[in-house]
Amino acid sequence: MAGADFIKVIAADAQRVYKKYNILASLIIAQGCLESSWGTSELATQGKNLFGIKGTYNGQYVLMWTTEYDKNGVATRVKAKFRKYPSWYESLQDLAKLYTNGTSWDPGKYKAVIGEKDFQKATAAVQKAGYATDPNYATKLNSIILTYKVTQYDSVDGLPDEPDNPDIPTTDPVFPSKEYAGKDITLNKNLPKDVYFPQLHVSSKDGEQVVEITGVAVDLTDDTTGKKAFTFTIGKTQDNGLEFDLLVPDNILYLDEKKFKQQKYYITDVELNQENGVLTKTISASHIFTVLLVNNRVDDSVTKKLTVKEAFDIALKGTDFQYIFETPESEFSSAEQENFGDKNSTELTDEIVEDYGIELDVDNYKIHVYKKMGQRIDFTLDSRYNMPGIKIKTNSQNSTTRAWGYGALQKGSSEDAKNPKYEFEPVLYIHPEEDKFLLEGKPRWAEPIKDERYKKVSRMISALKKHVNPFPEMTVEADFQNIYEPKLLEIQEDFWKGDTIHVLADTAEGITFEDDVRLLSIQYNPLNPYSSPTLTFANFRKDIQDITVDQAKRMRDQKRYMDQLFKTLI
Repeated sequence: MAGADFIKVIAADAQRVYKKYNILASLIIAQGCLESSWGTSELATQGKNLFGIKGTYNGQYVLMWTTEYDKNGVATRVKAKFRKYPSWYESLQDLAKLYTNGTSWDPGKYKAVIGEKDFQKATAAVQKAGYATDPNYATKLNSIILTYKVTQYDSVDGLPDEPDNPDIPTTDPVFPSKEYAGKDITLNKNLPKDVYFPQLHVSSKDGEQVVEITGVAVDLTDDTTGKKAFTFTIGKTQDNGLEFDLLVPDNILYLDEKKFKQQKYYITDVELNQENGVLTKTISASHIFTVLLVNNRVDDSVTKKLTVKEAFDIALKGTDFQYIFETPESEFSSAEQENFGDKNSTELTDEIVEDYGIELDVDNYKIHVYKKMGQRIDFTLDSRYNMPGIKIKTNSQNSTTRAWGYGALQKGSSEDAKNPKYEFEPVLYIHPEEDKFLLEGKPRWAEPIKDERYKKVSRMISALKKHVNPFPEMTVEADFQNIYEPKLLEIQEDFWKGDTIHVLADTAEGITFEDDVRLLSIQYNPLNPYSSPTLTFANFRKDIQDITVDQAKRMRDQKRYMDQLFKTLI
């Protein structure tokens, strides 16, 4: 864009700023031309940002390379946020606000600029105040003003205070839909097409070499967050040299899990050990859902009420992952989001899981979304035949009855200040049943929530309600002995994560534990369908009444056992 043309584009907005802030339009226009290379700089074209102002504008920004200096004067190239404006007007207005309000350490820094009617004195005042380090800054501004006769715009008679329509209307960033469209991403073509038994393969990054790994026991952990990882140890022999050498970080493993086959994992850790002439490797690998999402950053952000579908579209932007609703989308409530984005995709997905109360199951690049996966299964874990061990832990140390919530800081305020100012007054949330859980008459305090995302009291209260929980926490972990018995297969169902099954543990002295519990995590060897997995059931909390009922039930069960034992002895 030619210089004269650019001046005509921003002149009317500069006049409106002059009328509102009493700062010469000629000064503002000249600075806009000089600092944005006449509107052609990358920051100007991408963000309508003429003056290189950092930060965000209504949550919007663009990332640009800039040079930062540490206390020793060492320069480092980094990407920083710069404000993204809907039109030139907001950019010009921000410069005027700087002159009007000054800086936090010197509010009157630019007071000589305000109300000055002589453009040469105005440009001199800007330079004297230290706006730019260029000693010829004022001279360059004066040259632009004189060459292009910019003083003609230092008249605002009959001009409205605000523009009728900005150059570009304020719109939210566009996030393409990531809902599953029925087409899968092709995996390594060298993998076997038909799989009759569980297998494990290692592949080079380019996919040219694919070798099956045999003779290892895999330890895989799978839960309702969708994040999966496994480990195994392999010793080097004369027959496995190729696959042993391929087991290096960033190479790929394909594992047949119980539910999904040929799942793609990246090797993240390799521990090489030599002892008594024997060479072994311990391999750790994480599913692509974990590895690829954490390396993908979503720069855009939005502030509004989002459906779970819209939230996933934002979180998965720039990835190959797609989602499938296994629970009808209508069953998920929308959630108010503030500056949702500006993080890596793993962090955003974790926020979705928390904010919308969902569970995930991942099949390579397909994310299955549930309100609550699994179902009630006709299966009993019984210590008398298929459950060698059980651990039951009840913990009240994490029980809390109240907490403070601090939202976003007001612009210009600092948390380290003596009296920081927030968008809303800090919120104290007290659980409605606090009086039942007091210790020596005193409340149980949770750590305060301090989160810049929250700019509304309602959102903070919702977060505090999840954060404060006075009920004791119970964790049940059981060992499962998979017994192959054809007759049992005919009368009992198979179970998987998310399912609810019955657990019965007893001894000669009575019943230790009996309840219906929900399986949230399973640790198993998918290469051996008859291995004995470790099952972790829901971390659920029980109130005082439930605990009292449980205790009474155990007392009755124990009396029943003692009565039976007494009859046997007679």
